[in-house]
Amino acid sequence: SSDDTHLLLEFPERKGSITVISHQKNRGRAVTRNSGIKTATGKLLIFLDCDIEVESDFISRHVEYHQNEHIIGVISNIRTRYTKSKDKYHKYIFLGKRGASIIGEDKPLPFNYFIIGCTSVKMSAVRRVGGFNVNLPVYGEDLDFAYRLWKNFPGGLFYSEKINVYMHKVNTLEEALFNFSQYGQYNVPIILEEFPDLAPYVASDFIKSMTGKFSWKVFFGTIFINRFVFQLVKWLLCITPFPLSNFLIRYLLAASVATGYRRHFKCSNKN
Repeated sequence: SSDDTHLLLEFPERKGSITVISHQKNRGRAVTRNSGIKTATGKLLIFLDCDIEVESDFISRHVEYHQNEHIIGVISNIRTRYTKSKDKYHKYIFLGKRGASIIGEDKPLPFNYFIIGCTSVKMSAVRRVGGFNVNLPVYGEDLDFAYRLWKNFPGGLFYSEKINVYMHKVNTLEEALFNFSQYGQYNVPIILEEFPDLAPYVASDFIKSMTGKFSWKVFFGTIFINRFVFQLVKWLLCITPFPLSNFLIRYLLAASVATGYRRHFKCSNKN
């Protein structure tokens, strides 16, 4: 943090109620979260991103869910207090059903909907699957971690629409596209090396066939995932009303990951 958060946490009245773990330099999300995991002594881990505001019953509601021994992880319902935003990307995130809300309550979640930023996970499960992969250098370590949880505990991940949390700093679309591109270039190759079956979830199968044989997906990726189509979709987004704009945003996000993955191969060939 660069905003003196550590000073706020070190107030005398907080001593004994919290433990502050400090790294001398920014070592990334995975290392930071693993430091917390190693220090924690309880039966339940709760992960919370720095831009999230919680309600007063946030912890107690998560604890209540975990009374069920079959529940391994619970993701909160991410909302915003800025409901009148006219930004189409922000509407895509917060309005309508997407992600975990598509599945709803009381049904096991697919691993790709389990985003770590406001979740709880049983410590016993984390000990079994291991912590976060510290080799993933940029944004997006969730998929690898959630996939390992899901493989070891199929049917153990859930979503709660009752546990509301509020995101304050929402990226712009341009910031999101940059993050997704970095994710595709730097994280996806590492993830696929261990879990090649995740290719359809990171759009990499539009860039390279995992079998080495002809693929219609790669053929369509060559035609539709390129700079011209990307810029055309961004222009169309400006004139397309919500919620139709959601389809264009989904393309832009997936294409950014795929383009980053393609850049990985170009850089590898140069080296």
